[in-house]
Amino acid sequence: MERLVAVVQDLSRARDLETVQEIVRKAARDLTGADGATFVLRDGDKCFYADEDAIEPLWKGQRFPLTACISGWAMLQARPAVIEDIYADSRIPHDAYRPTFVKSLVMVPVRTNDPIAAIGNYWATRRLPTDIEVRLLQALADSTSVALENVGLYGSLQARIAERTEALEAAHRAEAEARRELAERLRAEAALQKTEQQLRQSQKMDAIGQLAGGVAHDFNNILSVILSLSSLALNELEAGSPLREDLAEIYKAGERAATLTKRLLAFSRQQMLAPRTLDVGDVARGMSTMLDRLIGSHMQLELYLADQLFPVFADAGQLEQVLMNLVVNARDAMPGGGKLTIEAANVHLAGEYTSTHLGVADGDYVMLAVSDTGMGMDKATQARIFEPFFTTKEPGKGTGLGLSTVYGIVKQSGGHIWVYSELGEGTTFKVYLPRHVGDAARDVQAAPVVMKLTGTEHVLLVEDDDQVRMVIRGILRRNGYRVTEARNAAEALTVLRQRSNHVELLLTDVVMPEVNGMELIAQLSELRPELPVVCMSGYAGEAALRHGIVESGIPFVPKPITPEALLLKLRQTLDVDAQRATGT
Repeated sequence: MERLVAVVQDLSRARDLETVQEIVRKAARDLTGADGATFVLRDGDKCFYADEDAIEPLWKGQRFPLTACISGWAMLQARPAVIEDIYADSRIPHDAYRPTFVKSLVMVPVRTNDPIAAIGNYWATRRLPTDIEVRLLQALADSTSVALENVGLYGSLQARIAERTEALEAAHRAEAEARRELAERLRAEAALQKTEQQLRQSQKMDAIGQLAGGVAHDFNNILSVILSLSSLALNELEAGSPLREDLAEIYKAGERAATLTKRLLAFSRQQMLAPRTLDVGDVARGMSTMLDRLIGSHMQLELYLADQLFPVFADAGQLEQVLMNLVVNARDAMPGGGKLTIEAANVHLAGEYTSTHLGVADGDYVMLAVSDTGMGMDKATQARIFEPFFTTKEPGKGTGLGLSTVYGIVKQSGGHIWVYSELGEGTTFKVYLPRHVGDAARDVQAAPVVMKLTGTEHVLLVEDDDQVRMVIRGILRRNGYRVTEARNAAEALTVLRQRSNHVELLLTDVVMPEVNGMELIAQLSELRPELPVVCMSGYAGEAALRHGIVESGIPFVPKPITPEALLLKLRQTLDVDAQRATGT
């Protein structure tokens, strides 16, 4: 009784919720000698277990529906719950109690008229709480109610509970986010180690190319419709039409979306260049984080990128491919670790250098160098390093296409590449891209006017996407071409067998169900070996290589299709074929 009097006195002096909570938490066990005690606040239709004092952790900081916990029952019924065996009582959520020590309990409401809280006692052994224990706990609850009223917490109680709940939830979210980031980092490190041990860069590029190509194919079909129809509409509108501005914005939005699909393919091998004015230093800086992860923690990556580099005219995705392949080659040359350096600087080549390096003209260049401190190469290896399929790696560890791809991209960009190496002294690859003199690319460009490249030839159009086929048919017919449509290779072959002499060009999609475009062309060679062919596809990189387009030399129009690109490619193909036929 003396202890209860002291608790009542302490509660009467309390001036905030935290003090009341601390007094109740300690007193609830002391008064009854229980193994545990909880202080539960009502939060709308939830029970919030605000504090506890027990021999083992219970539910501090957790919230439960009022109807799903015994504290909620005590508050809803406004009377104590005295339970000798919790597992024999249907009011108890047994699953929540099994991990705890609790066998018996008593729960009393704080304020019998519209309870706002509850106080619970718990015992680790099965026993029936005595009437005295229940009365002591109820007396504590009554004193707690008065204390809460005294500190004026009724009006702010809900806000304070919400604050605490939000803080706990924020902590839980932060913890979950930290765990997620850790898991992602561990997965990334494991994936990188696995890649280093099994497959080299070409196989990794193939996997990325498959994924990106599938996305680009479907997305580029949609963009073909958007870009083509908006371009055609712009071309037919009067110069002062109020719709021109809106259609121009649609066209520019489609171009931006097309740029996104190109970024999906940025690290797969690309043969269809889309050059623009760019800064080599910006490209290297943008890749630095990814490259650092790629080479692993046992290697040191250093960047020396000069300010105000000359502009170059190149495909950003292709330049990223060059840098990626050179870094992977350097990484593989240092299995025990080392230093990898990327350098970019302005240089002027002339005199002895240009005279001793075949094909290099005097002038300004941007030099991009990738150096390693690895095993180096002998002269015989250097002489063959850019040959396709040449590799010094063991069978199954490389295709020999990485550096040959670098060589082709650099040459297509009007540049040059040279290798410097000595056994045991490391290797340096230097790429020289000519300085671009001209206007820098503008952020905002007007939608292009469709070129009037008309014709009267009969075109067999093979495309499995109905919308894309409709758009291409419209483009061709508006420009004078006669068109026969086919939804797949089977329909196309039927047309060719029935009307072979009437068809003057085959325009076919590459990726189609059952029989793809390249297989159709192979079958076509038996019927009309001389028939000109133009291929279309949303695959502009490795997928195009896998389908044999680049190797075969077949004219190719990448998706998304635009009228000017399509008409230009058809006209070029037909005119070249006509010149070949006449011998001019």
